[in-house]
Amino acid sequence: MSKIEKALWPGWETVRLIGRGSFGAVYEIQRDVFGDLEKAALKVISIPQNASDIEEMYSEGYDDESITSTFQSHLKNIVAEYSMMRKMDGSANIVNCKDIRYVQHDDGIGWDIYIRMELLTPLMKALPVDASEDAVIKIGKDICNALVLCKKHEIVHRDIKPQNIFVSANGDYKLGDFGIAKTVEKTMGGTKIGTYKYMAPEVYNNQPYGSAADIYSLGLVLYWLLNERRM
Repeated sequence: MSKIEKALWPGWETVRLIGRGSFGAVYEIQRDVFGDLEKAALKVISIPQNASDIEEMYSEGYDDESITSTFQSHLKNIVAEYSMMRKMDGSANIVNCKDIRYVQHDDGIGWDIYIRMELLTPLMKALPVDASEDAVIKIGKDICNALVLCKKHEIVHRDIKPQNIFVSANGDYKLGDFGIAKTVEKTMGGTKIGTYKYMAPEVYNNQPYGSAADIYSLGLVLYWLLNERRM
């Protein structure tokens, strides 16, 4: 994490690891602004995840150039996710992204990607199991507002689930993690991407779909919340 503090964003320091998943880690970071602490979240993604990924590609006949090209394609997809979220920056119901940096590995194969975004609380940590009906209705309204904005920008999220909903200090619920979202033009062919538990039938069956698929998934999330977190 020294790169973050010394090279990428001088003045910011790492506070703690918030969580780690299959694609990277998220940290809480902060900086002092004339006596006030400004906090943010930092998503750190490394491609490839480990050296074994490269060895496997070599064994499959890839050379250095084709491996680098493959990882560069992954980098472009992640930067596209950032650009997509930047279009909706300032929304009360979309996770706000503030900046992105990417640094190529010393061997020239792969990148470390750093995305700075607002610090939020995951829905599952903020909401009690016995959440009130009013609270669930507010979640529904807020995420519907997010979907209105997504439709304006021709974005289908495709992975709406409790783990991708967050809450701000002001009590606004926000939709995040657009890592598998694509523009409508790219999704109309139908690809099975997302979390099966909340997936619309047309997505699961590899049929053409649009923004209605996200509405379906949100409906299942709300049902799950109102049904004591059972499907």
